[in-house]
Amino acid sequence: MNMTKIKTETAIDNKQLALETLKLFRIIFKSSNRHFHEIEKAIGLGGASLWAISEIADNMEITISELAKTMSIHQTTASNLVDKLEKGSYVQRLRSNIDRRIVNIKLTEIGLSILKKAPTPYRGILPDALMKMESEQLTILKNNLSTLVSTLEVKELNAAFETLAND
Repeated sequence: MNMTKIKTETAIDNKQLALETLKLFRIIFKSSNRHFHEIEKAIGLGGASLWAISEIADNMEITISELAKTMSIHQTTASNLVDKLEKGSYVQRLRSNIDRRIVNIKLTEIGLSILKKAPTPYRGILPDALMKMESEQLTILKNNLSTLVSTLEVKELNAAFETLAND
């Protein structure tokens, strides 16, 4: 077998493997979007809002910066989510009695009732699936995705701190 034929077969195999991998990304994104639509249909809120509500419920009272950290989003994004939730009466802001500079976010009765109606997982199916993975698998996946991102010609690096759902 000559080298040209081996290179051609390798290129075909690599292209086929890339296309099969692309199919997996499509499954992940379409499944995630479907879950977001189911959430919106069930409770009238987007997936990121539901995740925020669940994090606030889990932590009873939480600051915006703590919420941003638990959701791995930018503080401004978390603040915008909380603004939206506050306008809908799902959460309220409370100044700390100990340090008046600290503002905690707390669920209202309306916010609690949303959790009872909402489909699970509250944080979304992709974050939930990732959090169920073994550390070793997750490290390999993270490293491989980092390599993939590094080869992209156009990168939206700020998207790392935005929600997947369009809330």
